[in-house]
Amino acid sequence: MNLPAAVLGRFINNKYLLAMSTTVGSILACTSPIIVSYLGWKGLTGLRLFQGVFQAFMMPMVHGIMSKWAPPQERGRLVGFILGGIQFGTMIILVMAGFLASSSLGWPSIFYISGALGLAWVVFWMIFGDTSPTNSKIISEEELKYIVKNINYHDEKEKRMKTPWRHILTSLPVWAVVVAHTAHNWGFWLLLTEMPQFFSSVLKINIKEDGLLSALPYLAMWCLMFPVSYVADKMIHGEIASITTTRKLWNSIGMWGGCVGLAALGYLDDQEVTAIITYIFIVAIGCSVNCGFNVNHMDLSPNFAGILMGMTNAAASAGGLLAPLSVAYIVKDMNSMIQWRQVFFSGAAILFFGNLFYIIFASGNLQKWNEPAESSERAEDNNKQKVGLETNNVQD
Repeated sequence: MNLPAAVLGRFINNKYLLAMSTTVGSILACTSPIIVSYLGWKGLTGLRLFQGVFQAFMMPMVHGIMSKWAPPQERGRLVGFILGGIQFGTMIILVMAGFLASSSLGWPSIFYISGALGLAWVVFWMIFGDTSPTNSKIISEEELKYIVKNINYHDEKEKRMKTPWRHILTSLPVWAVVVAHTAHNWGFWLLLTEMPQFFSSVLKINIKEDGLLSALPYLAMWCLMFPVSYVADKMIHGEIASITTTRKLWNSIGMWGGCVGLAALGYLDDQEVTAIITYIFIVAIGCSVNCGFNVNHMDLSPNFAGILMGMTNAAASAGGLLAPLSVAYIVKDMNSMIQWRQVFFSGAAILFFGNLFYIIFASGNLQKWNEPAESSERAEDNNKQKVGLETNNVQD
């Protein structure tokens, strides 16, 4: 649903779509225990399907909104801070779930509290949030002028632009983001879904039963995100490196760092502590991609950042689907380190070549098709008139 959600976001206020997405997802979370009690696992599966449909609005809407708020030299920090909420939420619920389940409220409280927090956020968002600084009622005039001056976008209230699908689908920088996003998702979901099984089967460590150990990689990722995004933005603001070079550098640190870590995991069958540290390193270093491909949509086209995120996140979902399936195909004996090594090596190879493609074809430059067609045609007419005037002057 990512791409349809992004397309819908071109016609409906992103603020309301994001609120709707979180509201429905939160209500479904609150009703999960009731559904389970009446319909069992089949009912829960159907409920999760509907949650996925509505939660697909989140990333396209968030990116579409962020593109209108963050100047180029501040995008890394904004994206890192906001998307860091995913890691923060994961960390909190992994720690709290065990305490909630063992309390007098029981396991249903996990769903009730999560859903209630989501609904509380919606209220906060509707009061204080907005799609762009020009629509905000609480922004200062000074900040508004600063943002509008530094961001190349057109408020959709003033001008509704047609989506330049042909240019987007034939753009190599866009496909570089698609490939990197898909490869990263493969590695991320490989870790998220399969590492508990690896630790349990090979290393005889049950990290599922240790909330703190499960949350530690995401805590490390969240903490590392702040200095990484700060340094990345300073590189651009201080003109130490171009936007293109900065994006490629941090993307390489995140993906090739994970590549090295996955390859190393294949040889740590009898080194529990080292394996855990390596696992934490792979997850934590992954935050660097927030200053790589994950912010690149806004560099290429602030006006169509939501569409680009919908497109790349939809394609990247294939990585999330195929990674667990590949493990089921390769690993027949869960205790076999040789078979797990093949899993880690295949994941490392995908991260390596995904980032290599990104390095070759990615760009941090604003694309020509970001501007409305009318503006491009007007600029072209002006250039023709200028050339004609210069020709007449020469003839005179």
